[in-house]
This record gives sequence, C-alpha cells and structure tokens, in this order.
Amino acid sequence: MTAWRLALLVRNHAYRRRASRAELDTALAAAALDLRVEVYFLGRSLLQLAARRDPAPALLPAGCRGWSALPDLAEVEIFAERGWLQRCSDEGIDLLLPVQALGPTEMAERWRACDRALLL
Repeated sequence: MTAWRLALLVRNHAYRRRASRAELDTALAAAALDLRVEVYFLGRSLLQLAARRDPAPALLPAGCRGWSALPDLAEVEIFAERGWLQRCSDEGIDLLLPVQALGPTEMAERWRACDRALLL
C-alpha cells in the first residue's frame, strides 16, 4: 500500500508567533505516522529554514535545527515560492534542507494532488 501524501502549507514565520514550533511539530508528527510529507513554505515562512538563525525564539533546543531531522524520519519534499528562494540566495541565507522552487500555479497543482492538506 502506498503511503498517503500529506501537504503541509506553512505560511507563518516561526520566530514571530506565540506557538512558534507548531509547524515543525506537525511535520514531525506526520513523519512519525509514515506519511509522505510535502512541505510548502509560503512567502517569508521559508525563513524557518535559515541555518544561522538563533533557534531559541522558536523554542528549539540550543544547537538543534529541527527541520533538518525531517528527511531522516519520512519521505519528504520541501517546496518554496521561487521568488523567496531567490531572495534567500541573493542575501546569502543558507537553508537547512534542499528546497525546490515552484511558481504559485505549480505549487497549487502539487498540493491539490495530495491526499490531504493542512494549512498551518
């Protein structure tokens, strides 16, 4: 049996919310359930993957980069809007995971093809 594809649409910047780890916790829980996880970072939410950002405001342990553990737990693909990925590249922001660039139409087509989707 093929694993379900779950799309997680991340739209919030982790370092600016009260429940700053909600997106990461949801992704890790989905991975633990052996789902195929597709994470879509919308807009500036991509900055959650910034490798040099201080993890303390996101309630992550010192030295821990939680998103980087995701591929070890499940089959996962990470996507971001092409413009934001280019902006990170232009500003020298290294990301924790390999991210595939998509345009808005491509992104919507991919997540609609998943079995389930959660907007976070």
